Amino acid sequence: MRDDLDDLIAFPEKRAAELAGVSVGRLLYWDLTQVVRPGIQRRLSLRTNVRLYGFEDTVALLIVAQLRARGMSLQNVRKVVNHLRSRGYERPLSELRFATLGREIYFQHPDGTWEGGAKPDQLVLHQVLNLDAIRSIVRAGTGRPARSYGKIERRRKTMGNKPVFAGTRVPVETVTRWLADGRTTEQILAAYPDLVPEDVDQARRYAVSA
Repeated sequence: MRDDLDDLIAFPEKRAAELAGVSVGRLLYWDLTQVVRPGIQRRLSLRTNVRLYGFEDTVALLIVAQLRARGMSLQNVRKVVNHLRSRGYERPLSELRFATLGREIYFQHPDGTWEGGAKPDQLVLHQVLNLDAIRSIVRAGTGRPARSYGKIERRRKTMGNKPVFAGTRVPVETVTRWLADGRTTEQILAAYPDLVPEDVDQARRYAVSA
């Protein structure tokens, strides 16, 4: 089931690849072969391109990844996608339910009918991809990865290359100033909701070592 906020979700290709469990190179190849393309592409300069995968784009990525994990060839996936697009589906991978049986891919139309060689009663539950579960994974992916908690990084073209807390745009020096002013962890977290207690603890250690 779609949420009204789903249209606000967009992931950079690295994060989208993480959610799908594939490499960025694999995403680029799927884009090149027009299996799944990022919904937002902008050329900002000769060296800078912005490529973002929206909610439905990312759902499609996870569908393809799961089909590939079940042994479906990319050629077969592309054939199915092209067929459905010719039938008028704009986003077939995220619009329909898919199932696998052996080496074949089946899909269910909005009227409930399945297209493919198998009869509906031959498709058992574990063979049908759970679209609701996939959508939940994508929604959960908007949160900051737990592995980034308490870590500091520098990213090109982010806050002037200053140290920031991993997965955020919050400069470390901002938090160290707040700590020097006597602010508590609770006050800092209230001001910067993207941060967690581990980040504040790391800022304390960073201030001592600086």
